[in-house]
Amino acid sequence: MRLFVLTGVMAMALALQAQAFEADHVERLKSTGSCENCDLGGASLMGLSLSGAKLNRTNLRESDLKNIDVTGSDMSSADLRRCNLEKGTLDGVNLENARIAGADLEKASLRNANLHRADLRDSDLGKTDLRGANLEDADLRNVLMKRADLRGARLLHAQLGLARLERSDLSEADARRADFTNADMDRVRLLGADLRDADFSDARLERTNFTGANLKGAVFTGALLRRTIFSDADLTGARGLKQDRLREACGNAQTRLPAGLTLKECEMDPEAMIDTAVGPNS
Repeated sequence: MRLFVLTGVMAMALALQAQAFEADHVERLKSTGSCENCDLGGASLMGLSLSGAKLNRTNLRESDLKNIDVTGSDMSSADLRRCNLEKGTLDGVNLENARIAGADLEKASLRNANLHRADLRDSDLGKTDLRGANLEDADLRNVLMKRADLRGARLLHAQLGLARLERSDLSEADARRADFTNADMDRVRLLGADLRDADFSDARLERTNFTGANLKGAVFTGALLRRTIFSDADLTGARGLKQDRLREACGNAQTRLPAGLTLKECEMDPEAMIDTAVGPNS
């Protein structure tokens, strides 16, 4: 019993230590606008304007950064686990190798941000603006990313297993060899996206729009393809496609399929289908 109590006390002490920030570090950040390799874990920095700040390798774990503006800042290798970045402005921020697992990034703006090899597991990225962002080799497993804007984003080798991407827009994204296994991609737009060798095994692709997408070598083993749109898409060499799975999907005369497979013609113009499937009032 005594050992159990001591163990519990030690665990609580370690937890408190992890969340305790250095007061002088907070003052340094507010006065100079930068604080490299600082301890700001658990600090309240809500609404601060810190454009161009140097925050690389800084501990910001569980900090309140709601509405913060860190445009163009260096936050590479920073610890942002479970912090609140809701509605934050992080455009052009360098977050390479940052630890962001479990963070709240709902409605944040990360346009053209560098998230190369960032760990974003279990984060909330709902309605986040990630247009042009670099997410190459990023870990996005089990993220909540409903209605996110990833147009033109770079997602090479990104891990998106079990991600919830409903109604997000990945048009013109480069997601070669990305892993979408078991992802929920209901009504996602992937217009003109480069998805060569991407893995959609067991993904939910209901009403997903692949119009004009490059899907050469992509894997669809066990994927749900109900009302999926493949107009003008190139599925040459795609693996795991079965005729019975394609019976509810559609395409057009320009759709390129593996030998022996067919698709019914989409009943309306692809653009009209896009509006029907993912329009603002749907």
